[in-house]
Amino acid sequence: MTLADSVWLATALLHRENSKALDFSGHEIIEKATGEKLVKGFRPGLQVFISKHCVANKSPNPLRHRILLETTRGRRRLFKQGDPFHPDREGGKIRPDRADLPAEYQPLLDWYDEVYSKQSAYASSVASSAGTTVPHRFPLDITAAFAGFEEMRSTTAFVGPGGTVVLPMHLQHELGLKEGSCLSIYRDKERVVLLPITDEFIRSLRGSLKGDYSLVEDREREHRIEKRR
Repeated sequence: MTLADSVWLATALLHRENSKALDFSGHEIIEKATGEKLVKGFRPGLQVFISKHCVANKSPNPLRHRILLETTRGRRRLFKQGDPFHPDREGGKIRPDRADLPAEYQPLLDWYDEVYSKQSAYASSVASSAGTTVPHRFPLDITAAFAGFEEMRSTTAFVGPGGTVVLPMHLQHELGLKEGSCLSIYRDKERVVLLPITDEFIRSLRGSLKGDYSLVEDREREHRIEKRR
């Protein structure tokens, strides 16, 4: 069994055994893969596949697999149709072929195709924070509840330990946000507003504070008054 197939299988088993968990740490996936003997002996490459090669929303380096989705730093879940992915991973492998899995694990492919992949991508995109998973309490087809309200699409997030909030993945991509991006946070009546401080935003402010008052003219006027005294 390839390392990529082992990663998919270990993560699928974790999902089936922990139906309320949204995602898992890389360490949990490795423990499951080794505990189920999906890999033989010590395989240092397994960590690289979990952290890079299999992650759909990371740039390929060089493999293009779309087996996992990074929900937040260090945490993963299985990729499903409708999830965002790096454009260079188009056409990448999503799940193992049936013939490549031992017979006892092949029913997991049916579960993935008929159940997991048909769940709303939104229901699984609400990420857990600081290693704590939070079971969602929404209908699986949450987008249907918001039909006709595009501005409300995937705008729900949870406050985690220490006040951490994970933004929906589609907003991160649309706004060009990444780890370390700066956000201005302020209160507007009953709303909390997050404003990305990007290079484009800073450039848009140039000249916006210009008014009728001129510090240079004011200084020259003071000099003229002093000369008259």
